[in-house]
Amino acid sequence: MVRNKKRDRISNLPDHLVSHILSFLTTKEAVATSILSSRWKTLWTLVPSLDLDEDEFEWILSDEKQNRKKKKWDDWDGWVCPSGFTFVQIVSKIWALRNAYPLQKFYLNLLYDCDTIHVDKWVSTAITSDLEELTLNICPNLPFDIPSTLFNYCKTLVDLRLYGNIIVDPPPSSLGFPSLKILHLLGVQYANHDSFSRFLTCCPILEYLCLEVIEMGEECNFIITLPTLKRLDFNMQDFLSRLEINAPALQYLEFVGFLHKVVLLENLSNLVQAVLFVSHDSEENDNEDYGNRVMDFIRALYNVKSLHLDSFTTECLCNVPEFDPPMFHNLAFFNFGFHSSIPHVLPLLLQRAPQLAVLTLNRDKSHLHSTSEQESLKWNFYEYVPKCLSSHLTAFQFKGFKGQKDELELIGHILQMARILKTMTLSSDPSTEKEKIRVLKELVMFPRHSSTCQITFH
Repeated sequence: MVRNKKRDRISNLPDHLVSHILSFLTTKEAVATSILSSRWKTLWTLVPSLDLDEDEFEWILSDEKQNRKKKKWDDWDGWVCPSGFTFVQIVSKIWALRNAYPLQKFYLNLLYDCDTIHVDKWVSTAITSDLEELTLNICPNLPFDIPSTLFNYCKTLVDLRLYGNIIVDPPPSSLGFPSLKILHLLGVQYANHDSFSRFLTCCPILEYLCLEVIEMGEECNFIITLPTLKRLDFNMQDFLSRLEINAPALQYLEFVGFLHKVVLLENLSNLVQAVLFVSHDSEENDNEDYGNRVMDFIRALYNVKSLHLDSFTTECLCNVPEFDPPMFHNLAFFNFGFHSSIPHVLPLLLQRAPQLAVLTLNRDKSHLHSTSEQESLKWNFYEYVPKCLSSHLTAFQFKGFKGQKDELELIGHILQMARILKTMTLSSDPSTEKEKIRVLKELVMFPRHSSTCQITFH
């Protein structure tokens, strides 16, 4: 009887299929397959993706460097992997072995001290007419200028992500990115006040923009006028920047940071979800003016179905002297953050959200607020109960619930007013089991307008 020998089916596949399989591995893992056999020795060089990540190499200081007299960090140049080669040497070797095969994906992560000369060489080599995805996460000693060839020869680029000490300055004659749909610009610098705006003109079909603006030092215009944009994640950590958003197709907006005095939002009628983490400007002397800016920002979100306001945002709204929110006719999900007491603005917001189905109150535990924890949580409903509570609210959640008297009174009001409420979830961490039992007993005794409401206490 002849024993069937196990066959290496993968090795019998054609080169283009093997390279496709290797593309699901990291470059470090793909290179490691070269030791399998002579046939596998160069297959990794056919992979159309290259990720050069210094974190993939277990960096240590060479023994020679460790034995030297201690030097300043700025003087260290001995970062090497266990093989004894520096990251630059390894990358240079990889490029040499690839024999200039065109890339579709290129990823470079180099956060330690790196020379812009090497970075420029690698990036310029990666830029080809076939490139579809490019990610640069770098922190060189000197700012890195994006090669002008990127703006003229990457017609197939779909995904571009730039992080770190990078200068963005599109050339005047840029051909742009006719295929680009995803753009991340995090912590980069702009050559002048309109560099960002000129960059966006190069992206006619952009759908997702993720933007982080650090302190610029001088005013910069962030004018986002994109008819195809569907998602915008904006982190604004700068006080001098002008912000304009005109995006009729936008469906998701997340804003984190500070609001400049010049903020203009237009054509957001298709917005579905908005998440706001507006930071309070400690240097802003006029809290009323800043609160009005936040209110104007929220007015432009009138058509959303889901709205999340963090505790700092609602605190800013409390400084508005004549709080007059818009009608949120489509709002179904509302997450309202607060510190120690529920602001007076919540009942007004609920009155302007007649279709609200899910309400979440989220107490911010991380913020050390100046007000007392004993402040009243009593709900001021003015002259009538909001329509949403009596006819549409089906789910209510209270995160950070402590079981205090005023909180329980608030819960009682909700149970009495919510006619079709199905679930009430209270998330807390009682100090003792005895305290938990006490709270549960009180919850059970509360009268409920909805006979089907189920109370869950975590």
